[in-house]
Amino acid sequence: MLRKKYVPTKDAEFFAFQGNLANYVVTNAVIWGISAPAVAALVARRASFEPLYTIAQNKTTRRRADVQAFRQSRQLYEAEIRAFVKAYLMFNPLVTDAQRVEMALTVRDSELTPRGAINSKPYMDLNAVGGSSITVRARVTTDQTRASMHPLADAIECRYTFVPVGEMPPESWDDCPKTAVSKKALFKIFCGAKAIGQRFYGFFRWVNESNPAHNSDWTNAISVVVS
Repeated sequence: MLRKKYVPTKDAEFFAFQGNLANYVVTNAVIWGISAPAVAALVARRASFEPLYTIAQNKTTRRRADVQAFRQSRQLYEAEIRAFVKAYLMFNPLVTDAQRVEMALTVRDSELTPRGAINSKPYMDLNAVGGSSITVRARVTTDQTRASMHPLADAIECRYTFVPVGEMPPESWDDCPKTAVSKKALFKIFCGAKAIGQRFYGFFRWVNESNPAHNSDWTNAISVVVS
């Protein structure tokens, strides 16, 4: 797993870290299946943060309000980076450990405990809750209602796309360019404003991080209209 304290403490180091991370994400976002709105939000936060950093570093001209604005911006930016890394980089199977290291997301536990093959697919419930987000609930067959993870799974992966209502759905997970991975059986997928009114199609599977060959099969397409 990744170190919890991968975000640098010192301002200069954080400045270099976030710039490298943002550049890396922009370059590889399509390959990694990261949505354009998520990348745009990260880029926008960087654009608002960096001028504040520059102003706050000038001890001759800066004011107390400048330093406070920078501190508030960094705190917000850091929280958003952690959320972004967790949602799109930490468990994304399309991101390699070597790439995580290059982004300074150091991998410290590359030897995961081996687990057996997962022979059952997850049961999925989707609920469009408004605000262009979908609540996703995964469960094993023995749990009738509550969300639950398979005992051999480390995460649940979703490959998804959006299709205008009435048009042909994707035939398989391979037709879905977007990816979401969660360590929890109950989570949300944020679709973005452009997806409102379109139909979400998602294929889901249990993920065994110690041996991808032990992942479960994909579910059939599960859909809901984004609201």
